[in-house]
Amino acid sequence: MRRASVLLAFVATVALAAPVAFAKRETAKPDVKLESIRVSNGRARAERTDSTEIGVTVDPAFQRTVDQILDSSKTPSGAIVVSDVKTGRILAWASRGNEGDLVRKAKYPGASLFKVVTAAALLESEKVHLGDTVCFHGGESKLLEEDIKPGCRSQDARVKFELALGKSLNVVFGRLAVQHLDDDTLSKMASSFGIGAPPPLDLPADKTSIRIPEEGLGLARAAAGFGDAKMSPLAALDMMTTIANGGERIRLHVTGRPDGVPRVSLGRVLEKETARDLVRMLEATTRSGTSAKAFAAKEDRPHISVAGKTGTLLYQNPKRLVSWFAGFAPSRDPEIAVAVLLANDEKWWRKGNEVARDVIDAWVRHKSKAASKP
Repeated sequence: MRRASVLLAFVATVALAAPVAFAKRETAKPDVKLESIRVSNGRARAERTDSTEIGVTVDPAFQRTVDQILDSSKTPSGAIVVSDVKTGRILAWASRGNEGDLVRKAKYPGASLFKVVTAAALLESEKVHLGDTVCFHGGESKLLEEDIKPGCRSQDARVKFELALGKSLNVVFGRLAVQHLDDDTLSKMASSFGIGAPPPLDLPADKTSIRIPEEGLGLARAAAGFGDAKMSPLAALDMMTTIANGGERIRLHVTGRPDGVPRVSLGRVLEKETARDLVRMLEATTRSGTSAKAFAAKEDRPHISVAGKTGTLLYQNPKRLVSWFAGFAPSRDPEIAVAVLLANDEKWWRKGNEVARDVIDAWVRHKSKAASKP
């Protein structure tokens, strides 16, 4: 099985990375207020909680553009974070609203973003393959016992598993999880992606969480993204960066010099084959799935292939229509990863996938402009 070697490698990596306990406790370093990044003399800086300043890794010009994109979304609360896939350098970090720094705050459920974890677990079980046809009925906005019963009926719809993630078909992931997974297997895959711990950033960040019931409808709902869970945009970025790096997880950096960010591997958590299959499934999101319209080709837009996943839910306290997009581009030779969270009022101006498309377009133009300078 694909999974066995990966689990051993992951455990070994964690063991090697475990901190040594010292008798004398080190003084905690001050945090950094990244929601107030300022640019001076071509360098980006942010204020620490002890009122000193520190250099940060964001690209100053691109940071200004991302700030403008988030402002133009008119969201009451929202966040955008962008990283260099190869090094983990944070290129842009923007947060709005009165709920704190939403980039690293696990305030809202990740909704259908969790289907990525379920897809990975199904692929590594080797019981489900991209070309498999899955029958389904119901489950568009919620899952019922009737929806996850095994077997196919003549009136059922059918879809290739390769396209199910892009179309975000709740019942497909719920049914397949009940048939082929259990709570322990799904929990281990979530843990491999870092869920249950803070994202690997050089500053403090909220840990993500997920509660996966043992069996039946509860397991199906969790697998489809309806579970009791919380995720930050930073954690979504971490997940997509891992897939973009062929299953290798790397550390994220936001402090220090932008031109000296080292690539720090945290070990392999997915087989390369699984990561390649997930890329194909995530490409379907922007080609024929939930983001096909947002990423449709237009004359005034750069032509670039994007892999990603959407998530949408109605959150009750405060009452928000939460819209997610997390992904990377170009999909087959990734350069940047991006995560967008918009916590809109019931009447909204833009969705997360539309904002993400603007961010990716802005990066392509920014890169092209930088390359043309003498």
